[in-house]
Amino acid sequence: MTVQELDLMDARAFADGIPYDYFARLRQEPGLPKATDGEGYEFWYLVRHAEVALAAKDNDTFRSGPSTMTSVRQSSTGLPLITFLDGPEHARLRKLVSKGFTPARLAKLERPVGRIVDRIVGEVTAKAEFDLAEEIALQLPLEVLAELIGVQEADRPEIIEWTRHTMNVGDPGYHHSTPEKARGAFQKLMEYFQELAARRAERPEDDLFSVLLETRLDGGEQMSRDEVALFGTTLVGASETTYCSVSGGVLALLRNPDQLALVRDNRALLPLAVEEIIRYVTPATHFARQVAKDTEIAGQPIKAGERVVLWYTSANRDETVFDHPERFDVTRSPNPHVSFGGGGPHVCIGRGLANIELRLFFDAVLDRLSTLELAGEPVRSATNAMNAFRSMPARFR
Repeated sequence: MTVQELDLMDARAFADGIPYDYFARLRQEPGLPKATDGEGYEFWYLVRHAEVALAAKDNDTFRSGPSTMTSVRQSSTGLPLITFLDGPEHARLRKLVSKGFTPARLAKLERPVGRIVDRIVGEVTAKAEFDLAEEIALQLPLEVLAELIGVQEADRPEIIEWTRHTMNVGDPGYHHSTPEKARGAFQKLMEYFQELAARRAERPEDDLFSVLLETRLDGGEQMSRDEVALFGTTLVGASETTYCSVSGGVLALLRNPDQLALVRDNRALLPLAVEEIIRYVTPATHFARQVAKDTEIAGQPIKAGERVVLWYTSANRDETVFDHPERFDVTRSPNPHVSFGGGGPHVCIGRGLANIELRLFFDAVLDRLSTLELAGEPVRSATNAMNAFRSMPARFR
């Protein structure tokens, strides 16, 4: 079927929020929706949980290269980003970078991340009014990223400012970022990370870049300094996941006071609540895949060379998988959401770090959320790629 009455490739279709009713309608229709965006690109839409999970796990058929982005976010940089690699190249880098995200490494981050959370929350608490999206949701993952990589304290404000320019790209209302600013900031970040990688190669410390530079595979292979620096820029983009989850999660708890009371009174529910926030918000709404060989999904033949879009935001509301998927339920278990990619070789390598950030943040603020109120209407970011708010005025009573 062809569905064009709502162009999901147009950010304006998301101006008032995710069009969940429209996705629900698509899930009920037979076959696969096919759409053409304003630039003439055609896509098959995967909107059901089973279809998204299948495509995510079958990397031989559904390839991430040359880009996982649709034409709305023209993005093929030509750089060997791990996100856009497949096959042996991706497997090699994946094995190497995974050494920086072992449970033991992540456990060592709990204390510094906790300190960052306490300081950020303390700073906004002292204000009469603040922007929760800008001053907490965005600030938190950027500071954690600087801590993880090993950016020295004196350099962190500049690094965080450059990183801020790479967020909400394409949103004309977000004053921090324009496509030109984003390109300039990316270049500055890359140059800084190259210099940092060079220093860590000479004098290792207890940080991610040092771990990555020291890691060897069985055959002696290791990451080059440029590969380490480029992976640092990949983590910058991954910070948007936490950015969206913090603001969207706070909003979900405020709008569902019964669920807030449940998790506040029983902190053992916090891990389940974090998973439910990630499902309910679904930070990245979609990624695209290139079909490498003829295949078939939901009875629809798809030819090699065609493109599919994995709509995570629809799969996470699939009523055949989740009971009352529109309901925010902090006790939901099991919760097989696909927010981190749905499994397979491209599942988000930073998912463990994101969970730590969210768990520590919400643990720190749960007691205060009953006194938090919105001081104005939240403003959505003008994008169809992320479920983001560029502004969320708030205050503590």
